[in-house]
Amino acid sequence: MLNLLADGPMSKSELSKKLGHKEVSGQLNKVVRNLMADGEIEYTLPEKPTSPRQQYRLTGKGKAELANLKSENAV
Repeated sequence: MLNLLADGPMSKSELSKKLGHKEVSGQLNKVVRNLMADGEIEYTLPEKPTSPRQQYRLTGKGKAELANLKSENAV
């Protein structure tokens, strides 16, 4: 998920399609909630969390976690 968002902000439906799914699943919703709770991703429109135009982007913490994961995989 973090890898997908490294390319830029995406909506849940865009994330779902990139993962090969036809629609947003409950599992995707759960992962998004967990990443938001951990502070690794955030809303692009924080004042309108239920907006149909809502997208998600990496935070500084998310970018650091992604870099950490990539460095672990390089070893």
